[in-house]
Amino acid sequence: MRRLYRTTLSIFISLCGIGLDGIYAQDQNRVKVVEVSVPEPKIKVAENRLIIENLPKDGVLEIFSIVGVKVLTRQVKAGNNEYPLDLPKGYYIIRIGDLVKKILLK
Repeated sequence: MRRLYRTTLSIFISLCGIGLDGIYAQDQNRVKVVEVSVPEPKIKVAENRLIIENLPKDGVLEIFSIVGVKVLTRQVKAGNNEYPLDLPKGYYIIRIGDLVKKILLK
């Protein structure tokens, strides 16, 4: 039954004068794909300031010590922002939504 279906379909396509390449080319001309590059969010540390760039939406900033103890929670706004950090020197883990980064405060 499948063989009959395939044969019938190939005969129909050849009688119409449209090959599969022609169908693909027609579909390709109708659809326009627009690629939008969205800059990725970045977290930087400069001295005792936390710099957040290209944050897509407001969120909650959580800072954890290297052993996993939460030391700071703060609301952050979308876009580019700077926040002062009054934390002792050491390694910390920063989380804003799905964005996670390890930082070093000197």
